[in-house]
Amino acid sequence: MERRRLKTGIGLAMVALGLVQAGAYALQSEWVPTALGLFYSVIGLAYLRAEVYAADR
Repeated sequence: MERRRLKTGIGLAMVALGLVQAGAYALQSEWVPTALGLFYSVIGLAYLRAEVYAADR
């Protein structure tokens, strides 16, 4: 259970960090870093799905 909580925290941190980065750069009209922040959030979501919410192996 502790391992799953750690993986959930990592995934949520990735999503949050990507959204903060995207928001900060979008306010400055810097579109490439905004896109990279959104991409990082998508990677975080994929990590959550693969490592946390996947069926037990």
